[in-house]
Amino acid sequence: MGKFVNFCAGAKIDILPAERLGALLVNVPQYAASEADVRGTRKMIEVTLPEYTAVDLGGFQFLQGMLKGGRISCDPSRPIICNEDEVNAHPSLVIEAVLKLRPHIDMLISLDLPVPKISDPHLQYVEFKRKLGFNLTWMRETTRLGEKHCPEIERFVPIQCYDLGQFTDYIEKPLLDLKFHGLSLPTRNLDPGGITLFLLKFYQMGIRKVHLLSVSNLTGLALAAYWARHFSDWCSVDATTWRLLADKQIYMDPFDLHPIFIGQGTLFPEGLAIRCDCPWCAGKTFTGIKNTPMTDRTSVLRCHNYYVIQKAGKEFYENAGDLVTLERCLKRRTTRQRKKIDRLIYALSVADCMRDADIKDLESLLWKG
Repeated sequence: MGKFVNFCAGAKIDILPAERLGALLVNVPQYAASEADVRGTRKMIEVTLPEYTAVDLGGFQFLQGMLKGGRISCDPSRPIICNEDEVNAHPSLVIEAVLKLRPHIDMLISLDLPVPKISDPHLQYVEFKRKLGFNLTWMRETTRLGEKHCPEIERFVPIQCYDLGQFTDYIEKPLLDLKFHGLSLPTRNLDPGGITLFLLKFYQMGIRKVHLLSVSNLTGLALAAYWARHFSDWCSVDATTWRLLADKQIYMDPFDLHPIFIGQGTLFPEGLAIRCDCPWCAGKTFTGIKNTPMTDRTSVLRCHNYYVIQKAGKEFYENAGDLVTLERCLKRRTTRQRKKIDRLIYALSVADCMRDADIKDLESLLWKG
């Protein structure tokens, strides 16, 4: 039975969702680009006392910069830059920044250039090939520098592609020439079947440590928890959802985690009690939270959202001893996500029964299934 870890991403020393954080993820461009950033990050780690701390070397910031139309560069002669107009990072720069955070860091996710969410297969291929050279070069260079300068920090390589064929045809062979501890899988383009297919491929390659990027929904947390119990030594997830939704005045339902807008202009039945056991909801109504001043309301929503995500992950891990128990646990929480839960249970059933089957057979059963 492996370890399941849910990293809190997006926290700041003045924006903390809890007094103690079990696991904390920070990124280099926003948390270690300057000496002041490094001091603030070290202080946050010392205050929150996480059991595990991970650092993402900047792929998400590259993606955000691209989506906003900003300038993207990889120039080692310039400093790390991360603002609305430009993002600059390079393997040598980000590893240098990681060294300034030692000895706090347990795991690093290599620098990468993410592929965005696209549905058209032709555009997916174009986008994948456009970024492939950068990603192969950066995963090799970041892994080499990490092994040389901070070998005690576990190295996870992110896999940036749209389908399994792109991974096996272009990434698998150069990946196996590297010394790394685990793989990191972005999930924005994948359903539970697709995630399970990739994880089975990694399992067949002998990889027993995986990290799933941007996971905070019901089925994603349940999948990761089950994978940790039955397939891997380590399966971790992270997300900034707790903070991003709170900033938009969104309250996460404590049962199925669906969003509920709670800002001004929303009407709730007077006296409607909140069915949540977190400390921030105790004795409150939706109307009461809505009428709280904006700053206090946002703080309450951040803490509540983080609490319910963490609670769900722990509950799913405890109930992931077998699929029948996990399915009952999920369906006790919600009636609105039954089809998603059924697809998840199907994918995990295939994984349980056919974990060593030919990957092509698994692909026919799981891809877009």
